[in-house]
Amino acid sequence: MAYVDDLSRSKYIAVRLPDFVSPNLYPPLQQRQQALTKFDVSILDFLSLQQCDVGFLAGERNSVLGRVMPNSQRFLYEINIIRAIESCSIENTQLADKLHEIARLKRKELPIAYTNAVFNGAEGQAFFSLSNGFIPLSNRSVNYQSLLASLESIKQIGERLRSLPRVEGKAYEADLKALSDSEYAGQLMYSLAQLKRFLTAVSSAIEGLPDEVCGPPLAFLSQQFERHYIKKIQPYMARMNSAAYRLLPLIEQIAKLGSPLPKALEQHLAILSVTQDDSLWRQYQRASQRHAFAWSQLFQRCGVEIGAATK
Repeated sequence: MAYVDDLSRSKYIAVRLPDFVSPNLYPPLQQRQQALTKFDVSILDFLSLQQCDVGFLAGERNSVLGRVMPNSQRFLYEINIIRAIESCSIENTQLADKLHEIARLKRKELPIAYTNAVFNGAEGQAFFSLSNGFIPLSNRSVNYQSLLASLESIKQIGERLRSLPRVEGKAYEADLKALSDSEYAGQLMYSLAQLKRFLTAVSSAIEGLPDEVCGPPLAFLSQQFERHYIKKIQPYMARMNSAAYRLLPLIEQIAKLGSPLPKALEQHLAILSVTQDDSLWRQYQRASQRHAFAWSQLFQRCGVEIGAATK
């Protein structure tokens, strides 16, 4: 980062930049995926269920394509099969009892199906990918309107699981695609980790400056502070923060709607938590506050007003 390089041109300061430590990669599917109860019926039961949607859905699930449903389609199927069982009039008491027990169990598993659909498909993998580097410099809150709307829609579906919401398949798939197209979570993790690294290194260097830096040496450092931080880094962080304050709570709320989560997935999502004190998001915030305070204390120690110091 040019900010670090230019500050280090002063003989009074040496910014020691540690090696970059990447956030953990998205856990493999076998550590994220949760199994759902299989629904199998005998040929006689299947024939007796043809008068309602249960037979059709059971046949669809047991077809060649049905057995390899992606997580998103499996979630929609689980909602539909529960609704079909609960609305179907079945004369065979033994079969009715069997099916209603299946419906009861599947209702209990709906948060699992929901979590699998949101976080365990190809869309979730792309959403949390770290391979795309920093959030683009040009991105503003307006760039995330589609993602924001999709996360809100996904959250509302999760909030209505008990009432078996009628989910329009194409719209739901489009919402999940908005996640993968944005690649937002991975880019944010990478950006937060890098910014925390640079800001912490600069803060440590500024905090250790001797009193001799006051005067002409401080004028040079102030120029670099204004040139790099005030004019470039701070606006970038402000845009990044503005989007994150709207998006991160939604991601965390969606995760809670599917709880309890597999441990590996829960730990990964915690990286971007807005409520957990040890999350990467909170660590970045503290690094930002420390950086601002370090410069403020330096200017105060040298008897220079912050505004004057950057002119």
